[in-house]
Amino acid sequence: MQQLRKRAIASGCSVVLMGVFACSRPEPRSPIVEKVEQAGSGDLVAVSKDGMREWLGKHKDVAYQVDGMCKPVRQNATAQWAESTEGRLCTAARELAFWRGGPVTSDEKTYSPGLK
Repeated sequence: MQQLRKRAIASGCSVVLMGVFACSRPEPRSPIVEKVEQAGSGDLVAVSKDGMREWLGKHKDVAYQVDGMCKPVRQNATAQWAESTEGRLCTAARELAFWRGGPVTSDEKTYSPGLK
């Protein structure tokens, strides 16, 4: 009886798992994701946003290019886009590009200590 119960539970779990994986749709290929994968990141489908941010942090030139590519896509994105591979990648690139420092310019004014 115990063995029959274990088989039934195992069969039920198998059916549920097959149903879950059979119902998920593969994401459409994205030129943004393909660019980063071709730059050497490897397959990004199962990578977290933190993992993407870490890789992009070591390849900042790619991160800045990706952020530029993401701007028009981000404006028309759906709510589900943020959880897609492209959405996670664009978010990671945006976070790095936000802290990008540009050249410091001066207005040639100087200040000296003391009150005047």
